[in-house]
Amino acid sequence: MILFGLFMIGAARLSAMERDLRFHLDLPGGQPVASYVLGLAFGFGWTPCIGPILGAILTASATSATIGEGVALLAFYSAGLGIPFLVVAGFTDSIAGRLRGIGRWGRRLHQAAGGVMILMGLAMMTGRLSALAYWLLDTFPVLARIG
Repeated sequence: MILFGLFMIGAARLSAMERDLRFHLDLPGGQPVASYVLGLAFGFGWTPCIGPILGAILTASATSATIGEGVALLAFYSAGLGIPFLVVAGFTDSIAGRLRGIGRWGRRLHQAAGGVMILMGLAMMTGRLSALAYWLLDTFPVLARIG
């Protein structure tokens, strides 16, 4: 994590992180095969992120007191996953214009994210991450109600 943070701020070079691997398939747009390949790539990329959370939600819904509670948990999870995509699709033109404006800050944002990654890696290595979590809960008690 620290090494990746150093890479992000430009203090280290990782040639493996600077490579680009693309498959140039000649799939015409709007075809079922193209949709399948895009969905397959999307699912492959998101499985490590979604899998553990979905597993926890499925476990919680399976052990809930009523079927309605389980359905509500899965419905909120699905809505939380899908609504951002629908919002972005609905506002694509205006969002594209704003993203161009943010683009000039891209390098600085990238470096700031790298700095945060370095700090988080150091906090994990020194065991201070849980102390930070407790400090956040003491300072901002509303965080205890989230999740």
